[in-house]
Amino acid sequence: MKINKLDDFHKIIFFVISSIVLLANFLFTNLLTYEIQIYILFILVSIIGLPHGFFDFTIGKNIFQKITKNWFLYFSASYLCIAVIYFLLWKSIPTFSLLFFLVISALHFGYEDYNYLTRVEKRKLININIILKGIIVVFTPIFFHYEEVTSLFFILTNYSFKFYEINSFYKITYIIFLVSYIAFEKNKNFLYKFEELMYLINFIFLPPLISFTLYFCFLHSIRHFLESIFIYKYVPENFTTKSFVLTIILTSLIFSIITVFLIERNFDINTNETIIKYVFIMLACLTLPHMIFNMMTSSN
Repeated sequence: MKINKLDDFHKIIFFVISSIVLLANFLFTNLLTYEIQIYILFILVSIIGLPHGFFDFTIGKNIFQKITKNWFLYFSASYLCIAVIYFLLWKSIPTFSLLFFLVISALHFGYEDYNYLTRVEKRKLININIILKGIIVVFTPIFFHYEEVTSLFFILTNYSFKFYEINSFYKITYIIFLVSYIAFEKNKNFLYKFEELMYLINFIFLPPLISFTLYFCFLHSIRHFLESIFIYKYVPENFTTKSFVLTIILTSLIFSIITVFLIERNFDINTNETIIKYVFIMLACLTLPHMIFNMMTSSN
């Protein structure tokens, strides 16, 4: 099957990219400066990360056209309403909103990882595997890069988080537990387990912004592209696959550049903080409706 070959190729590409970044980080310790990390994050999230959410329009169509001919209006209104409410909540209670974002991100990433290439009717909404996979993605950077992560949290909330810093014994125990879980996970082939081990290594050894970018863009988002295009056929009928992908990438990139420019121009925030706030608060506001609509396809 074409998608299985593409999936294997994708896993190999992810391993190669991760290996190159890990090697570069070890050999050239000053290469990935904070500024470079931020610009890598911004560019890749804009051209790969955010565009994967554009397939939600077809998901919304499949859900709402059963109810009304004006599916686009209902979908857009509900999607934007969820995003705007969450944005207003972030403005009012940023610390709670951030913690909530971490939880829903863990559930979303775990759900997508566990159910990847699984038929919609057989997808699981929640189980222990989904929770553990989400923990790997969201909480490993906090455990192993405490200061860097809490400084990012401060930018996002203007609040100094005082988490309990994990000592070496607990870190080693955590690694042994997760490696054992990956090794003995049922119904997953060698390449899948190797890929999972690879992004665990990334989260442990790479700066948080880089490990997140590698996972979110080159794994999570590309997977969503592959599923949406080759399995669920979410490309709109009036587009070819190539034209649709180019359209959503250009739309996302232009929107990102204009938004960051306007924020920096109208508010007293430097470029680095503007990008951090834009990327993560934007992702937070879009992840909730994205997660809801994707999970609705499993319950229909």
